[in-house]
Amino acid sequence: MKNFIAFNRYLLLGFWLAFLVNIAMPFNEPWGGSVMNVGLALLAIHLLELVLVYRKLKLIERAKPIDLCWVMLLGILHWRPLLRK
Repeated sequence: MKNFIAFNRYLLLGFWLAFLVNIAMPFNEPWGGSVMNVGLALLAIHLLELVLVYRKLKLIERAKPIDLCWVMLLGILHWRPLLRK
């Protein structure tokens, strides 16, 4: 299970890198629009996740700016293991 989570973390970080590159130098269609749409949707979902779990993160003293950035990048892959401990 740890390998699965680690693989998904790297995959998601790779996607965010592609998203940032797409902003700076847009990809050709159909990739450019698709990467942008998926990235904006993920950003909205992770923002909603952050709003929903912020209090719980604050209770375990993991609501520092770096943790909030990781929640925005990785979502549940970051905050769920923290809350399980």
